[in-house]
Amino acid sequence: MTYLSAKKIYPGNWVNALNGWYKNIDANPVNSVNDSTVGGPTSVLALPGYRYFQQRGYVPVSWASGSAATSGQFMQVIIPSPYRQDDTRTDITGMVISGSATQTSYVYRTAISVASGWDGRAASGVYASTGNIISFGRNIGTPTVVTGVAFSGVAEGAIQANMVSTVSGDAANKIYFSGGTQGFGTNPFITSTGLPSITGVGSGTIAYFPVSGAVTLGVLAKGAANDATLSGGIYISDADVAAGRVGYLVVEVCYIRPDDAPQYEDIDAYLNNRTVS
Repeated sequence: MTYLSAKKIYPGNWVNALNGWYKNIDANPVNSVNDSTVGGPTSVLALPGYRYFQQRGYVPVSWASGSAATSGQFMQVIIPSPYRQDDTRTDITGMVISGSATQTSYVYRTAISVASGWDGRAASGVYASTGNIISFGRNIGTPTVVTGVAFSGVAEGAIQANMVSTVSGDAANKIYFSGGTQGFGTNPFITSTGLPSITGVGSGTIAYFPVSGAVTLGVLAKGAANDATLSGGIYISDADVAAGRVGYLVVEVCYIRPDDAPQYEDIDAYLNNRTVS
């Protein structure tokens, strides 16, 4: 996946969320023909030298307990298209972060929440098995054999956000995550306690997570933060299903990537003997 040219703005003007939907402009068109599938997310040069990215999306949960869809699923994130009236610019299914060996992307924030809607479309919350957590993170397996990652891995806390609940659910052995429940990854900042050890639970909690290839993020249920396997599923109440409501798990990932090296167009206006045709 390629990336769009960055919007050059001053940090004080950065008031809008960035757009993770990218089927708009091809950064490197072949024969001047635009391929909208390789446009790349929008970034900003909020600080010189680095592009800042923010991708937001959601996972819809529309099934009740007992549905086959509730168990063993690494649920793909939907990045909504801003062009709701244009059938050719559809939503993207799958949240992907890309980087390279020379321009590595560094993840510094992940977050997840249960949407609490006000217009009757959102379910009151979602459910999972007692003791389980709802995790927004990466799959290091395959689409058919999902392998999660323990939160304690070095820098893993920056690319994984987990929601925990102890509220009893709608049946035995179930827990409830109400609308407004939130989960966050770790902050990659040095604090007064200094650097953590690189071993043990919580190691790497202040580190950025590097991406030099492609990483797919999604949502899954697992038994604990340090589990690497799926456990059960996520669902909504029978009443919400009957009313046509959907539980929305809203997610966000933020990361930075070194900007391209300066090119000829950055200096040509200052060279002597310039010819304008």
